[in-house]
Amino acid sequence: MKKMWDISDRRWFMGKDEKIRSIQILDSLEIGDTTLAILEVLFENGNRDFYTVVEDENKMGKILEEAFIDGATKSVFPTEKGHFDFKATCPLPSKHLRTIKPFALEQSNSAFASPGKFFFKLFRRLQAGNHPEAEIMEHLNKAGFLATPHFYACCSYKAISGEAFTIGILEEHLTDTSDAWTAFNNRMDPELADELGAETARMHKALKDLGGTESHSEDVPFEKLRGLLEQAIKNVNKDGNSPVELCQKVLERLPELERSFQANATLGNTASDNATDIFKPQRIHGDFHLGQVLISEPPAPIKIIDFEGEPTRPLDYRRALRSPAVDIAGMLRSFRYAAANSHSDSSAVEQAFIAGYSRISGVAPNQILQAAAPYILAKAVYEACYELEFRPTWFWIPAQALL
Repeated sequence: MKKMWDISDRRWFMGKDEKIRSIQILDSLEIGDTTLAILEVLFENGNRDFYTVVEDENKMGKILEEAFIDGATKSVFPTEKGHFDFKATCPLPSKHLRTIKPFALEQSNSAFASPGKFFFKLFRRLQAGNHPEAEIMEHLNKAGFLATPHFYACCSYKAISGEAFTIGILEEHLTDTSDAWTAFNNRMDPELADELGAETARMHKALKDLGGTESHSEDVPFEKLRGLLEQAIKNVNKDGNSPVELCQKVLERLPELERSFQANATLGNTASDNATDIFKPQRIHGDFHLGQVLISEPPAPIKIIDFEGEPTRPLDYRRALRSPAVDIAGMLRSFRYAAANSHSDSSAVEQAFIAGYSRISGVAPNQILQAAAPYILAKAVYEACYELEFRPTWFWIPAQALL
Protein backbone atom coordinates (compact mmCIF):
# COMPACT_ATOMS: atom_id res chain seq x y z
CA MET A 1 0.00 0.00 0.00
CA LYS A 2 1.25 3.49 -0.84
CA LYS A 3 1.51 6.11 1.87
CA MET A 4 -2.04 7.22 1.28
CA TRP A 5 -2.13 8.58 4.82
CA ASP A 6 0.12 11.50 3.77
CA ILE A 7 -2.87 13.79 3.25
CA SER A 8 -1.67 17.06 4.79
CA ASP A 9 -1.05 18.68 1.39
CA ARG A 10 -4.38 17.69 -0.17
CA ARG A 11 -6.81 20.49 -0.89
CA TRP A 12 -9.60 18.79 1.07
CA PHE A 13 -7.49 18.46 4.23
CA MET A 14 -8.91 21.00 6.68
CA GLY A 15 -6.23 20.81 9.38
CA LYS A 16 -3.52 22.82 7.64
CA ASP A 17 -3.39 25.42 10.43
CA GLU A 18 -2.89 22.82 13.17
CA LYS A 19 0.20 20.82 14.12
CA ILE A 20 -0.28 17.12 13.41
CA ARG A 21 0.78 14.58 16.01
CA SER A 22 -0.04 11.46 14.00
CA ILE A 23 -2.08 10.05 11.11
CA GLN A 24 -3.11 6.43 11.41
CA ILE A 25 -5.55 4.04 9.80
CA LEU A 26 -8.69 3.69 11.92
CA ASP A 27 -10.01 0.89 9.67
CA SER A 28 -9.75 -0.28 6.08
CA LEU A 29 -11.33 -2.59 3.53
CA GLU A 30 -9.75 -4.41 0.60
CA ILE A 31 -12.31 -4.01 -2.20
CA GLY A 32 -12.26 -3.45 -5.95
CA ASP A 33 -8.56 -4.38 -6.20
CA THR A 34 -7.66 -1.43 -3.97
CA THR A 35 -8.02 -0.22 -0.37
CA LEU A 36 -10.75 1.96 1.07
CA ALA A 37 -9.68 3.40 4.42
CA ILE A 38 -10.75 5.68 7.25
CA LEU A 39 -7.86 7.73 8.63
CA GLU A 40 -7.71 9.23 12.11
CA VAL A 41 -5.70 12.47 12.37
CA LEU A 42 -4.53 13.45 15.85
CA PHE A 43 -3.41 17.03 16.46
CA GLU A 44 -1.05 18.37 19.12
CA ASN A 45 -3.91 20.33 20.73
CA GLY A 46 -5.80 17.08 21.38
CA ASN A 47 -8.34 17.46 18.57
CA ARG A 48 -8.90 14.68 16.06
CA ASP A 49 -10.38 14.43 12.57
CA PHE A 50 -11.39 11.52 10.36
CA TYR A 51 -10.87 11.29 6.59
CA THR A 52 -11.80 8.88 3.81
CA VAL A 53 -9.05 7.83 1.39
CA VAL A 54 -8.84 5.39 -1.52
CA GLU A 55 -5.45 3.93 -2.40
CA ASP A 56 -6.13 3.96 -6.16
CA GLU A 57 -8.86 6.50 -6.92
CA ASN A 58 -9.08 5.27 -10.51
CA LYS A 59 -10.69 2.11 -9.07
CA MET A 60 -13.61 3.88 -7.38
CA GLY A 61 -15.89 2.36 -10.00
CA LYS A 62 -14.61 -1.14 -9.24
CA ILE A 63 -15.30 -0.59 -5.55
CA LEU A 64 -18.93 0.26 -6.32
CA GLU A 65 -19.23 -2.55 -8.83
CA GLU A 66 -18.11 -5.07 -6.22
CA ALA A 67 -20.36 -3.53 -3.57
CA PHE A 68 -23.45 -3.76 -5.79
CA ILE A 69 -22.54 -6.92 -7.69
CA ASP A 70 -25.33 -8.83 -9.47
CA GLY A 71 -27.90 -6.17 -8.69
CA ALA A 72 -27.42 -6.28 -4.92
CA THR A 73 -29.08 -3.35 -3.16
CA LYS A 74 -27.31 -3.92 0.16
CA SER A 75 -23.83 -5.17 0.97
CA VAL A 76 -22.11 -5.28 4.35
CA PHE A 77 -18.33 -5.83 4.62
CA PRO A 78 -17.27 -6.60 8.21
CA THR A 79 -13.78 -5.71 9.45
CA GLU A 80 -12.02 -6.28 12.76
CA LYS A 81 -12.99 -2.80 13.94
CA GLY A 82 -16.42 -2.30 12.38
CA HIS A 83 -18.14 -2.67 9.02
CA PHE A 84 -18.61 -0.86 5.70
CA ASP A 85 -22.21 -0.61 4.41
CA PHE A 86 -23.38 -0.01 0.84
CA LYS A 87 -27.12 0.57 0.29
CA ALA A 88 -28.83 1.26 -3.05
CA THR A 89 -32.37 2.37 -3.82
CA CYS A 90 -32.56 -0.01 -6.81
CA PRO A 91 -30.37 -2.54 -8.68
CA LEU A 92 -27.49 -0.75 -10.42
CA PRO A 93 -25.97 -1.76 -13.79
CA SER A 94 -22.37 -2.93 -13.42
CA LYS A 95 -21.38 -1.74 -16.89
CA HIS A 96 -21.86 1.86 -15.82
CA LEU A 97 -20.52 1.47 -12.30
CA ARG A 98 -17.18 0.13 -13.48
CA THR A 99 -16.64 3.17 -15.73
CA ILE A 100 -16.77 5.64 -12.82
CA LYS A 101 -13.52 7.62 -12.71
CA PRO A 102 -12.16 10.71 -10.89
CA PHE A 103 -13.91 13.81 -12.17
CA ALA A 104 -13.20 17.55 -12.02
CA LEU A 105 -10.95 19.21 -9.46
CA GLU A 106 -10.54 18.47 -5.78
CA GLN A 107 -12.62 20.62 -3.46
CA SER A 108 -13.73 19.90 0.11
CA ASN A 109 -14.87 16.51 -1.24
CA SER A 110 -13.90 14.45 -4.30
CA ALA A 111 -16.04 13.75 -7.35
CA PHE A 112 -16.18 10.66 -9.58
CA ALA A 113 -18.43 10.10 -12.58
CA SER A 114 -19.63 7.80 -15.31
CA PRO A 115 -20.69 10.55 -17.76
CA GLY A 116 -24.43 10.75 -18.21
CA LYS A 117 -25.03 7.88 -15.76
CA PHE A 118 -23.60 8.13 -12.25
CA PHE A 119 -21.98 10.79 -10.09
CA PHE A 120 -20.24 9.67 -6.89
CA LYS A 121 -19.31 12.15 -4.18
CA LEU A 122 -16.68 10.91 -1.74
CA PHE A 123 -16.86 12.80 1.54
CA ARG A 124 -13.32 13.48 2.71
CA ARG A 125 -13.51 14.97 6.21
CA LEU A 126 -15.95 12.83 8.17
CA GLN A 127 -18.20 13.68 11.08
CA ALA A 128 -20.08 11.05 13.05
CA GLY A 129 -23.83 10.99 12.51
CA ASN A 130 -26.40 11.20 9.73
CA HIS A 131 -25.12 13.16 6.75
CA PRO A 132 -27.50 15.93 5.63
CA GLU A 133 -26.94 15.46 1.90
CA ALA A 134 -27.69 11.74 1.97
CA GLU A 135 -30.87 12.09 4.03
CA ILE A 136 -32.16 15.18 2.19
CA MET A 137 -31.62 13.75 -1.30
CA GLU A 138 -33.23 10.44 -0.38
CA HIS A 139 -36.15 12.27 1.23
CA LEU A 140 -36.67 14.60 -1.75
CA ASN A 141 -36.62 11.68 -4.18
CA LYS A 142 -39.19 9.78 -2.13
CA ALA A 143 -41.33 12.94 -1.93
CA GLY A 144 -41.37 13.19 -5.72
CA PHE A 145 -39.39 16.42 -5.90
CA LEU A 146 -38.01 16.50 -9.44
CA ALA A 147 -35.64 19.47 -9.30
CA THR A 148 -32.72 17.50 -7.88
CA PRO A 149 -30.62 14.61 -9.25
CA HIS A 150 -31.88 11.10 -8.65
CA PHE A 151 -30.40 9.51 -5.53
CA TYR A 152 -29.09 5.94 -6.04
CA ALA A 153 -26.97 4.83 -3.10
CA CYS A 154 -25.24 5.67 0.16
CA CYS A 155 -21.95 4.28 1.48
CA SER A 156 -21.12 4.37 5.16
CA TYR A 157 -18.83 3.02 7.85
CA LYS A 158 -19.72 2.07 11.43
CA ALA A 159 -17.07 1.38 14.05
CA ILE A 160 -17.49 -1.14 16.85
CA SER A 161 -17.41 1.85 19.20
CA GLY A 162 -20.72 2.97 17.68
CA GLU A 163 -19.49 5.96 15.68
CA ALA A 164 -21.04 5.96 12.19
CA PHE A 165 -19.88 7.99 9.19
CA THR A 166 -21.37 8.56 5.74
CA ILE A 167 -18.45 8.25 3.35
CA GLY A 168 -20.13 8.81 -0.01
CA ILE A 169 -23.30 9.07 -2.07
CA LEU A 170 -24.13 7.91 -5.58
CA GLU A 171 -26.52 10.02 -7.64
CA GLU A 172 -27.54 10.77 -11.20
CA HIS A 173 -24.89 12.44 -13.35
CA LEU A 174 -26.40 15.40 -15.18
CA THR A 175 -25.12 16.35 -18.60
CA ASP A 176 -25.51 19.44 -20.79
CA THR A 177 -25.91 21.74 -17.82
CA SER A 178 -24.40 25.02 -16.70
CA ASP A 179 -24.43 26.52 -13.24
CA ALA A 180 -26.84 29.34 -12.44
CA TRP A 181 -23.99 31.61 -11.38
CA THR A 182 -22.69 31.61 -14.94
CA ALA A 183 -26.19 31.91 -16.38
CA PHE A 184 -27.09 35.01 -14.34
CA ASN A 185 -23.70 36.59 -14.92
CA ASN A 186 -24.36 36.27 -18.63
CA ARG A 187 -27.96 37.49 -18.40
CA MET A 188 -30.24 38.62 -15.61
CA ASP A 189 -33.21 36.46 -16.63
CA PRO A 190 -36.42 37.20 -14.65
CA GLU A 191 -38.26 34.21 -16.15
CA LEU A 192 -35.55 31.83 -14.96
CA ALA A 193 -35.44 33.54 -11.56
CA ASP A 194 -39.21 33.13 -11.22
CA GLU A 195 -38.93 29.39 -11.86
CA LEU A 196 -36.03 29.14 -9.41
CA GLY A 197 -38.19 30.82 -6.77
CA ALA A 198 -41.01 28.38 -7.47
CA GLU A 199 -38.70 25.34 -7.21
CA THR A 200 -37.24 26.70 -3.98
CA ALA A 201 -40.74 26.86 -2.49
CA ARG A 202 -41.47 23.31 -3.71
CA MET A 203 -38.21 22.13 -2.16
CA HIS A 204 -39.15 23.67 1.18
CA LYS A 205 -42.61 22.08 1.02
CA ALA A 206 -41.06 18.67 0.34
CA LEU A 207 -38.65 19.06 3.28
CA LYS A 208 -41.26 20.05 5.87
CA ASP A 209 -41.72 16.57 7.30
CA LEU A 210 -38.02 15.63 7.43
CA GLY A 211 -36.73 15.65 11.00
CA GLY A 212 -33.51 17.21 12.17
CA THR A 213 -31.67 18.57 15.18
CA GLU A 214 -33.05 21.26 17.45
CA SER A 215 -33.51 24.74 15.99
CA HIS A 216 -31.31 27.55 17.29
CA SER A 217 -30.69 31.22 16.77
CA GLU A 218 -28.53 32.13 13.80
CA ASP A 219 -24.81 32.44 14.50
CA VAL A 220 -23.88 35.87 13.12
CA PRO A 221 -20.16 36.80 13.39
CA PHE A 222 -20.58 40.44 14.46
CA GLU A 223 -17.57 40.30 16.80
CA LYS A 224 -15.37 38.73 14.15
CA LEU A 225 -16.37 41.43 11.68
CA ARG A 226 -15.61 44.15 14.24
CA GLY A 227 -12.11 42.77 14.72
CA LEU A 228 -11.48 42.45 10.99
CA LEU A 229 -12.69 46.01 10.36
CA GLU A 230 -10.44 47.41 13.09
CA GLN A 231 -7.50 45.44 11.74
CA ALA A 232 -8.16 46.58 8.17
CA ILE A 233 -8.27 50.22 9.27
CA LYS A 234 -5.07 49.78 11.29
CA ASN A 235 -3.20 48.12 8.42
CA VAL A 236 -4.19 50.49 5.63
CA ASN A 237 -0.82 52.21 5.59
CA LYS A 238 1.01 48.88 5.54
CA ASP A 239 -0.54 47.13 2.55
CA GLY A 240 -2.59 49.79 0.78
CA ASN A 241 -5.35 47.26 0.07
CA SER A 242 -7.79 48.06 2.87
CA PRO A 243 -10.85 50.09 1.82
CA VAL A 244 -10.41 52.20 4.93
CA GLU A 245 -13.26 54.71 4.50
CA LEU A 246 -15.76 51.95 3.77
CA CYS A 247 -14.48 49.93 6.72
CA GLN A 248 -14.86 52.94 8.99
CA LYS A 249 -18.47 53.51 7.90
CA VAL A 250 -19.40 49.85 8.46
CA LEU A 251 -17.63 49.81 11.84
CA GLU A 252 -19.59 52.88 12.97
CA ARG A 253 -22.87 51.30 11.96
CA LEU A 254 -22.13 47.85 13.38
CA PRO A 255 -23.81 48.39 16.81
CA GLU A 256 -26.99 49.50 15.06
CA LEU A 257 -26.91 46.48 12.75
CA GLU A 258 -26.45 44.11 15.68
CA ARG A 259 -29.37 45.65 17.56
CA SER A 260 -31.50 45.42 14.43
CA PHE A 261 -30.71 41.75 13.97
CA GLN A 262 -31.42 40.88 17.60
CA ALA A 263 -34.75 42.72 17.41
CA ASN A 264 -35.96 41.05 14.22
CA ALA A 265 -34.40 37.57 14.04
CA THR A 266 -37.10 35.69 15.92
CA LEU A 267 -37.88 32.38 14.28
CA GLY A 268 -40.91 32.71 12.01
CA ASN A 269 -41.19 36.48 12.63
CA THR A 270 -43.68 37.57 9.96
CA ALA A 271 -46.93 39.46 9.61
CA SER A 272 -49.53 36.75 9.09
CA ASP A 273 -50.47 33.33 10.40
CA ASN A 274 -49.90 31.76 6.98
CA ALA A 275 -46.44 33.30 6.68
CA THR A 276 -45.60 32.25 10.24
CA ASP A 277 -46.39 28.64 9.36
CA ILE A 278 -44.39 28.79 6.12
CA PHE A 279 -41.28 30.19 7.78
CA LYS A 280 -41.20 28.22 11.02
CA PRO A 281 -38.06 26.08 11.52
CA GLN A 282 -37.72 23.00 9.31
CA ARG A 283 -35.03 21.29 7.22
CA ILE A 284 -33.64 23.54 4.50
CA HIS A 285 -30.84 23.51 1.94
CA GLY A 286 -28.57 25.45 4.29
CA ASP A 287 -25.97 26.74 1.81
CA PHE A 288 -28.20 28.05 -0.98
CA HIS A 289 -26.70 30.18 -3.74
CA LEU A 290 -26.46 30.27 -7.54
CA GLY A 291 -23.52 27.87 -7.57
CA GLN A 292 -25.80 25.18 -6.09
CA VAL A 293 -28.20 25.32 -9.04
CA LEU A 294 -27.73 23.70 -12.45
CA ILE A 295 -29.52 24.93 -15.56
CA SER A 296 -30.49 22.58 -18.39
CA GLU A 297 -33.09 22.39 -21.16
CA PRO A 298 -36.87 22.25 -20.48
CA PRO A 299 -39.07 20.56 -19.35
CA ALA A 300 -36.95 20.39 -16.17
CA PRO A 301 -34.55 23.32 -16.54
CA ILE A 302 -33.52 23.60 -12.88
CA LYS A 303 -31.72 21.10 -10.67
CA ILE A 304 -30.75 21.96 -7.09
CA ILE A 305 -27.61 20.23 -5.81
CA ASP A 306 -25.18 20.04 -2.85
CA PHE A 307 -27.36 19.59 0.22
CA GLU A 308 -24.51 19.03 2.67
CA GLY A 309 -24.72 22.53 4.17
CA GLU A 310 -21.60 24.48 5.10
CA PRO A 311 -18.84 21.81 5.24
CA THR A 312 -16.90 23.58 8.01
CA ARG A 313 -19.92 23.44 10.36
CA PRO A 314 -20.67 20.51 12.72
CA LEU A 315 -23.28 18.00 11.53
CA ASP A 316 -25.74 19.04 14.24
CA TYR A 317 -25.69 22.58 12.88
CA ARG A 318 -26.03 21.42 9.27
CA ARG A 319 -29.00 19.19 10.18
CA ALA A 320 -30.73 21.79 12.35
CA LEU A 321 -34.27 23.00 11.77
CA ARG A 322 -34.02 26.55 10.43
CA SER A 323 -36.34 29.05 8.80
CA PRO A 324 -36.73 28.62 5.01
CA ALA A 325 -36.10 32.37 4.90
CA VAL A 326 -32.40 31.52 5.39
CA ASP A 327 -32.32 29.91 1.93
CA ILE A 328 -34.26 32.80 0.40
CA ALA A 329 -31.78 35.29 1.87
CA GLY A 330 -28.83 33.27 0.55
CA MET A 331 -30.19 33.31 -2.99
CA LEU A 332 -31.03 37.02 -2.91
CA ARG A 333 -27.47 37.79 -1.80
CA SER A 334 -26.15 35.53 -4.56
CA PHE A 335 -28.10 37.56 -7.15
CA ARG A 336 -26.44 40.71 -5.77
CA TYR A 337 -23.00 39.13 -6.12
CA ALA A 338 -23.73 38.10 -9.71
CA ALA A 339 -24.90 41.64 -10.47
CA ALA A 340 -21.76 43.15 -8.93
CA ASN A 341 -19.53 40.72 -10.81
CA SER A 342 -21.24 41.34 -14.17
CA HIS A 343 -21.86 45.08 -13.67
CA SER A 344 -25.61 44.66 -14.02
CA ASP A 345 -28.79 45.22 -11.98
CA SER A 346 -30.36 42.29 -10.14
CA SER A 347 -33.54 44.09 -9.00
CA ALA A 348 -35.79 42.44 -11.60
CA VAL A 349 -34.52 38.91 -10.95
CA GLU A 350 -34.79 39.35 -7.19
CA GLN A 351 -38.41 40.43 -7.58
CA ALA A 352 -39.07 37.53 -9.96
CA PHE A 353 -37.52 35.03 -7.54
CA ILE A 354 -39.74 36.31 -4.73
CA ALA A 355 -42.78 36.24 -7.04
CA GLY A 356 -42.10 32.60 -7.95
CA TYR A 357 -41.73 31.66 -4.29
CA SER A 358 -44.91 33.54 -3.45
CA ARG A 359 -46.91 31.77 -6.18
CA ILE A 360 -46.15 28.31 -4.74
CA SER A 361 -46.04 29.15 -1.02
CA GLY A 362 -49.08 31.44 -0.95
CA VAL A 363 -47.20 34.06 1.08
CA ALA A 364 -47.24 37.66 -0.14
CA PRO A 365 -43.95 39.00 -1.54
CA ASN A 366 -43.67 41.72 1.13
CA GLN A 367 -44.04 39.09 3.87
CA ILE A 368 -41.36 36.92 2.25
CA LEU A 369 -38.97 39.88 2.20
CA GLN A 370 -39.85 40.73 5.81
CA ALA A 371 -39.04 37.18 6.89
CA ALA A 372 -35.79 37.16 4.91
CA ALA A 373 -34.53 40.58 6.07
CA PRO A 374 -32.63 39.53 9.22
CA TYR A 375 -31.05 36.60 7.39
CA ILE A 376 -29.97 38.87 4.53
CA LEU A 377 -28.18 40.97 7.14
CA ALA A 378 -26.64 37.84 8.70
CA LYS A 379 -25.44 36.65 5.30
CA ALA A 380 -23.94 40.06 4.49
CA VAL A 381 -22.01 40.05 7.80
CA TYR A 382 -20.63 36.60 6.98
CA GLU A 383 -19.69 37.77 3.45
CA ALA A 384 -17.98 40.88 4.82
CA CYS A 385 -15.81 38.73 7.08
CA TYR A 386 -14.86 36.49 4.17
CA GLU A 387 -14.00 39.37 1.83
CA LEU A 388 -11.88 41.20 4.41
CA GLU A 389 -9.94 38.00 5.09
CA PHE A 390 -9.47 36.76 1.52
CA ARG A 391 -10.66 39.29 -1.11
CA PRO A 392 -10.56 42.85 0.27
CA THR A 393 -11.23 44.32 -3.18
CA TRP A 394 -14.67 42.65 -3.08
CA PHE A 395 -15.56 44.00 0.37
CA TRP A 396 -17.66 46.77 -1.16
CA ILE A 397 -20.30 44.20 -2.23
CA PRO A 398 -21.43 43.12 1.28
CA ALA A 399 -20.65 46.62 2.58
CA GLN A 400 -23.40 47.97 0.31
CA ALA A 401 -25.90 45.69 2.05
CA LEU A 402 -24.63 46.62 5.52
CA LEU A 403 -24.84 50.35 4.81
